[in-house]
Amino acid sequence: MKNTKKLGLTISSKTGEPLKPFIKPRDALLSGIIYIALGFLYWWWAHISYSWETFPVFTYFLSLFFLVEGCFLISRAKLGNKHVLVHQIIVLINGLFILFMGFVFSIILWSTPGLLYMVGGIVIIITSTLVSIILCLYWPVKLEKYKVKN
Repeated sequence: MKNTKKLGLTISSKTGEPLKPFIKPRDALLSGIIYIALGFLYWWWAHISYSWETFPVFTYFLSLFFLVEGCFLISRAKLGNKHVLVHQIIVLINGLFILFMGFVFSIILWSTPGLLYMVGGIVIIITSTLVSIILCLYWPVKLEKYKVKN
């Protein structure tokens, strides 16, 4: 029990045993840095494209997506395993952002003539909606058990 408080682990109110940490800050920080690097890479790639057709616009929005996702991950890494309510709020905002960007990507693909782009847009909107639902429903409920005081 003393090791639990020393390590800063949350104690479950149901079982009385320590709960595993819900985020690994080092991994989240590394993932955030990689996402931001990919965002700048995609921005640079879209910037060197010569025309404003569908794919440079799509790549600009993809770079924005990666930059914002990287910021979300770095902010969660900075919080560590404390401030569970803030983690829940960040996860909810992240889920809504993914849903919004799914609509943006779908509109960009639907504006391009061709059946393949229309099907791709439909796949993106379905995938982003499912990911958004999982983020907005599963993670805040999972993090609720960590709100127990030590």
